[in-house]
Amino acid sequence: MMGRLARRAAAALVVAMLLVGALPALAAEAECHVRYVSIDNIYLDAGSAAGLDVGVKVRIVRAGKAVAELEVAYVAENSASCRIISGAGAINTGDRAVYEPIGVTAAAAPDSLVSRARATTPTATKTRAKVNDRFDGWVSVQWDGSSESTDRDLRTDLLSLPFRVRARELGNGFEFSGRGNFRRITRSGFGESTPATEWRNRIMEAALLREGRDLNWQLAFGRVGSRNTAAAGPFDGLSVTRRLGKGTTFGAFGGFAPAWGDLDFNTDDHLVGLVFDHERAGEAGRRLDLTLAVVGRYRQSEISREYVSLVTSWRDGKRLSLLQAAEVDLYRGWRREDTGKSAGLTSTALTGRLQLAKPLAVTLGYDGREPVRTWETRSLPDSLFTDAGRNGWRAGAAWRGPGGTALDVSSGIRHEQRSGEDVSSWQAMLRLPARVLHFADLSLSARGFDGPWLSGWAPSARLTRLTGGVRWSLDGGRFTYTGKQADLTRDNTWAELGASCDLGTAWSLTGSWHRDWGDDIKGQRLFVELGTRF
Repeated sequence: MMGRLARRAAAALVVAMLLVGALPALAAEAECHVRYVSIDNIYLDAGSAAGLDVGVKVRIVRAGKAVAELEVAYVAENSASCRIISGAGAINTGDRAVYEPIGVTAAAAPDSLVSRARATTPTATKTRAKVNDRFDGWVSVQWDGSSESTDRDLRTDLLSLPFRVRARELGNGFEFSGRGNFRRITRSGFGESTPATEWRNRIMEAALLREGRDLNWQLAFGRVGSRNTAAAGPFDGLSVTRRLGKGTTFGAFGGFAPAWGDLDFNTDDHLVGLVFDHERAGEAGRRLDLTLAVVGRYRQSEISREYVSLVTSWRDGKRLSLLQAAEVDLYRGWRREDTGKSAGLTSTALTGRLQLAKPLAVTLGYDGREPVRTWETRSLPDSLFTDAGRNGWRAGAAWRGPGGTALDVSSGIRHEQRSGEDVSSWQAMLRLPARVLHFADLSLSARGFDGPWLSGWAPSARLTRLTGGVRWSLDGGRFTYTGKQADLTRDNTWAELGASCDLGTAWSLTGSWHRDWGDDIKGQRLFVELGTRF
């Protein structure tokens, strides 16, 4: 079953090797990690004390490849918030962030409060003394409660326990890495079809690792995730990687896909794959990251999906950067009978950024996705797949003024297969930091869209201020849309007050109160998080 897949994998890897250009030796860089992720910003656990400043470019590196590029928007002594300027996938808490330090700078304006859109990492600084260099991590307890003032009086309570741990020097170069989230959801007022209590647990990684740029052999055993096997996602099994040269590796992996939600480590969904990885950097910020993976997924001895993934990040100094991601599905067996072809491009993304002048940069990106049938979805109606594809373009410009002032504008158009029509959208954001306003950070934004069914726009504002060691935030906005099929206009307004502070050197406390009132939602949400680093 795997013979033809292996031959195709070998041919693809040869092509990848030919794409690798000759560049100078690796340049010295610094690294930190993603502390938490909000809707609009990425927050890092390092700041001006570690060589970060407004305008510095940061790359999110996963499995030896750059999956996104950020730009520092606000910086404090031990933290920084960034905006995404290009990316091929989701950015997660704990991801490795790489940048070129510019030296120690003075402390600047504080960053804003984290959104509860994703699990956060405690905000304690890294200036505390390490108790144990062989064991570190973080854990937090989060409670998110919401209630809607409707006829049914809906209520949801979400209790979460996100964590990340790392134990080093376990012998023979091995260490342990684990991360995940335990969630318990309770509901009332939703009816019999919705469970009143539900667990949604997810272990993203729990593995023994032997890895490092200078090691000839790298190993990972257990629940492997987000390293050389990023194209396949987390799995329970083994990954073996061989270093072919400086910055170049080749590896193989295999195991079972986990059953999310019940912590089951034994499923019928198994996978195998090969991966080629190359990372090379040189002077003046030149860099090339390339990862090519061939992955096969199988269920009950039948093909579920076989595909090739290629992610490339290229940067020519500080002016031009490109990020490309694509997946090619290989069709055999029932998949070939279903599609009538042997291969097809199912996902592609390309983003380019050009620095026209020191304060001005422009971006242009394309995103195309085709629905993919797997073993689990092979019997579903065709309409659920043919209508799910989408492709579109987006262009934008970013201006950086004195003192960290920033203006970002963008516009895009996306074609929907379901309606056969286009959806257009636009966005504008203005940021005025505390060093300019002299009392607080101010962000103003507006977004709009126009499609075959709906059109609307949403203005919002955010004010953040550091007072007495507490980071306060005040957010508010409005969302208005009009239906085109039916003559209907809906208005919604929201406001949120938040605060976060460090409790000593290791603990942090974050909370927010959110209120909605309007035609669609009437209610409130409370969020509280207590976390610690160790």
